[in-house]
Amino acid sequence: MSESKSSPHYSILLKRNDPKLNLNCRLAQCDGPEALVRAHKAVMWLAAQDEDQAQLANGLGFSKSDTKSGRNLAKISTLQVILSSILAPMAVRLARKYRRQLPHQYLVDLPTQQTLKI
Repeated sequence: MSESKSSPHYSILLKRNDPKLNLNCRLAQCDGPEALVRAHKAVMWLAAQDEDQAQLANGLGFSKSDTKSGRNLAKISTLQVILSSILAPMAVRLARKYRRQLPHQYLVDLPTQQTLKI
């Protein structure tokens, strides 16, 4: 696939040097634009799991204090979230808070392989 005909789905990867994205990554204290995208996808996944809107203590979705903000954040497009200096850190914060519920592909801080020194 040539760079001139790249998919809009992957255009975020091509704008890695965008100053706004870099600022939002620093504000959210994450590794890069890919982590912001994973954070928003995590919020959308959590909102889909939160059918009862924290009425039942079932360990799925958001807590009562995060239900409204999490569900509203999930309704916003990913591009708007990662380009916003307010919404990007919010998505990362929620994704980190509920990381135990998330599938591996939605983790913001991907685990690094530890080397054993013997």
